[in-house]
Amino acid sequence: MAAGEAIEVQDTGRGAPAWAGVDPVTFGDAVADLSHFGLIAVEGPDAQKFLASLFTGDVRLVSASQGQFTSWCDGKGRILTTFWLFVRGEAYHILLPKELLPSTLTRLRQFLLRSKATISDATETLARVGLSGPGLTKRLAEALGGEAPTARGETRSYGDLTLVALGGPQPRWILAGPPAAVEALTQKLQPGLLPVEAGAWSLLDILAGLPLVSPETSEEFIPQMLNLEALGGLCFTKGCYPGQEVVARLQYRGQLKRRLYLAYADSDRAPPPGAKLYGPGTTESVGLVVSAAPLPTGKIALLAVVVIEQKAAGDIHLEDLQGPRLEFQEPDVSAAA
Repeated sequence: MAAGEAIEVQDTGRGAPAWAGVDPVTFGDAVADLSHFGLIAVEGPDAQKFLASLFTGDVRLVSASQGQFTSWCDGKGRILTTFWLFVRGEAYHILLPKELLPSTLTRLRQFLLRSKATISDATETLARVGLSGPGLTKRLAEALGGEAPTARGETRSYGDLTLVALGGPQPRWILAGPPAAVEALTQKLQPGLLPVEAGAWSLLDILAGLPLVSPETSEEFIPQMLNLEALGGLCFTKGCYPGQEVVARLQYRGQLKRRLYLAYADSDRAPPPGAKLYGPGTTESVGLVVSAAPLPTGKIALLAVVVIEQKAAGDIHLEDLQGPRLEFQEPDVSAAA
């Protein structure tokens, strides 16, 4: 498997991917091609200090055994991107949506200055796939010859392979390594490992309350709006980083007016990131969609940042007041499956 090579998605013969029509949380053990995510490597004596000066999470907690879902803000405290940060070998690795990789690489290099660190695009060097399913904890341990990580961010390496647990409603992992090694492990986990498309993986991110910022929503949210403190990606006791003053002021002096919710709607079309939400009593938008994906039931699931008072009042609709009505619940941000 080449680093950019897609996993073939099984077809049901009905024009839909194999996961369609199955409960996505309990469809069994699955593998997803994550080639739509890019990978940045940062290494060198100053790598930790450099990244700690930029990101909202406490990078000191990131190690070969512990990763982190965190973010990078602009000077106004608005999130540029959210991502998984983990250590593999001697380098920190940033897994983020591929559309945001070029701008993130450029911006990182602008901040590097005299820091003793190197930044490289590892997208074509390392293959990455997503693994999901209740039966994989045991099967991974057997295939890798060692216990698999389970708590969110827990990281383990097995020779050339690195496994990062994502936590949430069911066991999930990011697997990264040389293409041949990744391919060998996925083959070893067969039979019964169902290939699923990017939309199925996005759905599982949504159900786990993981807010992945896209180009359409970059610079729209501050960290508290996206539940980053609960996810372990926002620290108020670390050193300075871009936008820290704005973020801290809201935490200690202000009141959060918008926040992240998980919602469902009757629709056969998932709205794009940045789609607006509307409610009664105002012509202004009361929320923005972070990400959305179809459910096998004919509904859609989405993460959205919504005005808290409007959400409490209810009757929030997608895209206009005649659009699908949203049913809300709290995102499941549990650290362990």
